[in-house]
Amino acid sequence: MLSTTEDRRPVEPHEPDDDVEYTGRAAFAMRRRSPARVIVTADGEIDATNGKALGRFVERHTGISTQLVLDLSNVEFFGSQGFRALHYVDVHCARSDVDWALVGSPAVRRLLEILDPNDEFPLVEDLAAAQSRLNCLARCHRLVMGRG
Repeated sequence: MLSTTEDRRPVEPHEPDDDVEYTGRAAFAMRRRSPARVIVTADGEIDATNGKALGRFVERHTGISTQLVLDLSNVEFFGSQGFRALHYVDVHCARSDVDWALVGSPAVRRLLEILDPNDEFPLVEDLAAAQSRLNCLARCHRLVMGRG
């Protein structure tokens, strides 16, 4: 499925089953890795024109998932509305019982150093670290559920 508000470069790589949305100077894509895990990627610039769209895109695609990887490693600019989108994602995931991990580009990391000094967001180094974090959380959940 493909939805556009403005033509921009495609998120790479994407597959025919990926949901891709172009908005402002960014492109968002969703790929389901398993029934429980979804990966949302963003390319380009996250600013006032599309920060809210990023939050809503994530919300729309975590409906039946229990795990989210938000890959912002290809984001070139990350403004304050991007930070608001991360807060929106964090609240949504907490309310929906979705574990998540955030992979950030240098632009994302730079803003988080200023606005998230206590490391409240689950920022990890790369996709492998995100997968590892979510695998560990899944094991912990299974252990807790097994004791109930």
